[in-house]
Parts: sequence; C-alpha cells; structure tokens
Amino acid sequence: MSSTDDAANDDEARMYASEKEDNFRWVARWLATTSSHVLTEGDRVDQQVEDAVSALAEFAEIAHGSMDPAWILDPQNRKILARDGFPLAGYRALAGMRDGELLENIILVEKFKGNIGNLQGYTALRMNPSTAARQTTDSGTIKPQVILAFSGTSNLTHGLYDLMMVPVQYQPVSNSEGHHDWKIHDGFQRVFQSIREPAIQALKLAIKQMEKEAPNGEWDLVITAHSLGSAVSSLFLLDLLRFEAAWNKSHLPGGDPEMPIIPSSTKVTIAKFGHPRVVNSSLADEYRAQIRRFRQRPEKEEALTDWNIICYMDGIPAAPPIKFGYVHLCERPFYLYHGRLYYVPDGEYENTLFTVEEADPQRETDFHPPLFPKGGHNYYGSRDMERLQRRMKAIMPDVKEERTNSQPAQSGSGQNSEGDTSGGSKSPPQHNDPTWVKHYLEREKEEALAWASKAREKGKNYWGLLRSILPITVLILFTVSRLAIV
Repeated sequence: MSSTDDAANDDEARMYASEKEDNFRWVARWLATTSSHVLTEGDRVDQQVEDAVSALAEFAEIAHGSMDPAWILDPQNRKILARDGFPLAGYRALAGMRDGELLENIILVEKFKGNIGNLQGYTALRMNPSTAARQTTDSGTIKPQVILAFSGTSNLTHGLYDLMMVPVQYQPVSNSEGHHDWKIHDGFQRVFQSIREPAIQALKLAIKQMEKEAPNGEWDLVITAHSLGSAVSSLFLLDLLRFEAAWNKSHLPGGDPEMPIIPSSTKVTIAKFGHPRVVNSSLADEYRAQIRRFRQRPEKEEALTDWNIICYMDGIPAAPPIKFGYVHLCERPFYLYHGRLYYVPDGEYENTLFTVEEADPQRETDFHPPLFPKGGHNYYGSRDMERLQRRMKAIMPDVKEERTNSQPAQSGSGQNSEGDTSGGSKSPPQHNDPTWVKHYLEREKEEALAWASKAREKGKNYWGLLRSILPITVLILFTVSRLAIV
C-alpha cells in the first residue's frame, strides 16, 4: 500500500471517529427498502448535472442553524475560508478562486428565522454562477440565480417536530382551496407555517434586488435545503405554485400578490438533500400536477427542475414509513453512492437503497476511490457536512469576540481585499488577518497532533496485544506439532 493510500485511510478513519451527529444509518437498516434494479455506469448522471447539484448543496449546507450565512458570504471571509486547510477549501461555488479573486459574486440579501426552534433560512443572489441550475449543454446561457435556502434540523426542538408523524389535514395558507383527502406530516406542516411569512418577505426582497442587478432583468430561482429544510422547501414550492395558479385565474391588474409571481422568463429549480416523506399520495398527486402545469410555459420541461438526492445509507428518506401513508414527491430522484450520482429508474422512487455495480477504473475516465463508503445523512454534495459545521461552530465565538472588540468596518470590505489566499496544506496567517484565523490554525494543529498521538497509542496497544499472545500461540503450536509426531 502506498503512502497516499495510507494517508487516505487515515483521513477516513479520523473522519468517522469525529462523527458526533447522527447519520441515521440505523434507520436505513430498519426502514429502507432495497430496489431489485442494479445501478450501473449507464445510470450515471451527466457531469454537468453532478457539478450543478454539488454546487447547490453548498448553499444548502451554510443555511444550517449552527452557522451564520451572512458572515460566511461576506467576500473577505469567503477568501480566507477558501484557503487550503480552511472550512470552505474545495467548495467551488462559495469559495472558487482564480488569481486571488473569487470566481462568483454572491450577495446575501436577507437572513430570516421561523418561530419554531428559530429554524433559519436566507436569500442570496448568485450573480455569475459557475454552474447552471438545471441540465443544459450551453454554459453560455447560465443566468443569475436567486437562492432561497432553509436549514435542516439543528436543535432539539426541530427534532421533536420531526417526530410528529401522525398525518393531519393539509391546511392551504395561500388563496387556494384544499381537499379533504390531502394529508401531511403534522410536524413539517407546523414548521413550514412558522417560517412561511419570513421566507416570503425575504424572497420578495431578493427578487426586487435581482431585477435591478441582473442584466436584461432575467434570472432563475433556486430553492434548496437539507433534511427538515428540504421538507419545508417542498411545501414552500407547492404553496408558491398553487398561489400562482389561483392568482393567474382571479387577480385584478395592479393588485399586490401575497406571494411572488414568477416571471415567464424565470426557470425554477428545487434541489433537496436527504428529503423525508412529507405527504400522502393524494397530496403528492397535487404537487406533481402543479409542476406539470408550470411546465406548460414556453420552455416546457426546463421551466421547473425537481432534483431530489438520496444518499446511500441515509435513513431519513426512508422515513416516515410508507405504512404510515406517506409517499415521496419526486418520481425521478438521484442516488448518491461513494461520491457518484446515479439516475433512479422509473417506478423505483420509494426505494432508498440500491445495489450499485462497482466502478471499473479501466472504463471510467473520472475514476476515483469510493468517497464516504459508509454513506449517511451528512455526506451530501460528496462532502463531510458535519466537518464544516464543527469548524464553523469553533470559529464563531472568536468572530463574536472580535465584533465586540473591533470597529464594524473590519467586516465586509468587498472583493478586492489584499493578499493571495493560495497556500500549502494549511495556509499560514497573513499580517492583516483577523484574530480568529490564528486561533483556527492553532486548533487544527492541536487536533492533528491529538489524532496522531491517538493513532500511535492504538498501534502500541495492538503491538502490546500481539506480544502478549505470541508466547501462548508459539506454545500451542509447539504442543500440537509434538502431538502430531507422537
């Protein structure tokens, strides 16, 4: 085994040893059903789509309630966070760099919270996206994107609402009618209703700003989230589509709609990661009917893209169980396995585990060893999502202390801050860096040393065990050999 393999194995061992959040692999073992269809290289998602999905997962990640998306999206902070060994290293959309400058101009518009557990969300403008928000063969047609992102479960309160699984009557909150057969997860509906109004106002602000900023006034809308947030995002999209349908039928010219009305030139993408089952089959039919109606626009299928990603051994998409009356909304999800994205065949969308044909390095041009082989709920976007949360949680106390002790002008100085952010395995602090950078590097060094020490101790323990059993083993072998001779 090469030194590179040894390093990769050590990094993987350290990653799994550092897990503190539940990845719900036990739920997958308990509830998930396995498809009889074997996914092969022919089921692989196009690289352009895979890159687009990975980029949108970045925006879903930083919505998590443990993080401050306003601080992360500040251009000066993004430049530092992009350095080698820092939290956003390898995040191409949020932290892609060229010649010391950020590749994407991302503008935070509004951060908002709901009334239940302070569920967090934000809106942002992605002015020059490096990836499209849908499948396309023409990279020159990528339009600016309005991003609406919701946090997943980030505290105990959210977890309690996740467990409120008894189906209840769907309660339309826009000017549209409901149906007595439409049933929904009680907890998800309550959480959605608590954050709906702040999300609407934040989205209106973002659209208003985008219409001023975007060339030719054309832009696309992206709704993205992970876990609980993905359930909320689906309910928000359903409400948005149903409101628009009712408004188009009944509104008077010059009226002020409660929810934003999507311009005819705007395409919508919803990207959901680790999405649980939310509604019954009757309400799922209404969701799909609204998508089909929206796709009657001139752009047809491209008018609305519904991406639902299921990761190998993530138990959340298998819950609540089908026997409770719940079904999935998206009929053509993607399956993320070992860092590769696959199309799920027609009719298999209720299955959340698939057998996958092992990749052949001789045939696969982008072959790489399996990434995150255990799978789980926190490995979407082919990244260790918990690692980002853990690092940002450690940074924020230093940031808050600096905010208290320094002038406000220290933050948000724009995209032309000085200093080259490229560096070695751990970029050293620069003379104009904030204090948190030094503390971050010190923590990273201490953690690396602690892990190395732990690994050495483990090796010593194995050697000590071997030395203790070796004499006994030799004695047993000697005795057996003597008996054989006799």
